[in-house]
Amino acid sequence: MNKNTIEILEEIREFLKNSYLTTYEINTYLSLLRSDDLTARELSESSEVPIGRIYEILEELKSKGMILLQDSRPKKYRSIPFNVAFKNLIAYLESKNKNKISYLYNQAQTLETKIYESDLLIKKEQSKTFLATSFEAKSILLLYSKTLQEIQEELLITGFINENTLKVLPYGELIYKGIYNALQRGVRIKYLWSFEYDKRPLTEDIIINAKELYSNLLISLESLFNLTPEIRGFEMKYIYTRIPSYYDIFDRKRILFKLQDPSKSYEIFSCLNILYPLLAEELRKTFLRVWELEAME
Repeated sequence: MNKNTIEILEEIREFLKNSYLTTYEINTYLSLLRSDDLTARELSESSEVPIGRIYEILEELKSKGMILLQDSRPKKYRSIPFNVAFKNLIAYLESKNKNKISYLYNQAQTLETKIYESDLLIKKEQSKTFLATSFEAKSILLLYSKTLQEIQEELLITGFINENTLKVLPYGELIYKGIYNALQRGVRIKYLWSFEYDKRPLTEDIIINAKELYSNLLISLESLFNLTPEIRGFEMKYIYTRIPSYYDIFDRKRILFKLQDPSKSYEIFSCLNILYPLLAEELRKTFLRVWELEAME
């Protein structure tokens, strides 16, 4: 075991300790994390947890969403993907100790990145849970599509309108079909569009042009993707000024920050997908304030 691996294991141990796991729970989980399916007796030996306590410890880890019991003879246990286990553990703790939640999310994000870049695991997880970055259109569309498939209750989404928006709209099929499918599942969606007029004084020509562009946008969304504000749970509004930072909020806990390409203002250059409920709640308040006080239909 190299030095880097040892250091990461110690960081994981510290993370689990901060998450109120006992030494027996930590030793048992780390034994499973680096192994295939194991029986309770094998886990007792590898973790040095007494056989008389191992079943109690395994039940605790299972209740916290960190391991699974296999339906086999003899019964065997396995760890679920580490990033999902971390997320489940934090969710378990949310009702018990909210003061540490922000710290744990930050630490989990750091650990996730370090584990991905290390040789700690034999098998890498397919995708990141806490912090993921995508560049270029194809990668961004796939990330967005996957996140839309997981949404269950609410999506607050921002978009920008310029002279190229209607031209590139058809290329967003993965996103808009994902939005449509989410609506069919009962997800509530608010879509806030902004024009790129900065803080320049609004002239009558700007207002007329904006209304015309927005009207054409509504027509295009309906004809291309069957998306219309007539769909239950779907609302759209617009503001004249540019949104300082484009972001979308999924189920009040996941944020997707979108960075425009400076050389192609009609494209998104990169996306940062971050699981951070406390930040999501603050940004949600900002979004709804603009939605209620500044936006127009």
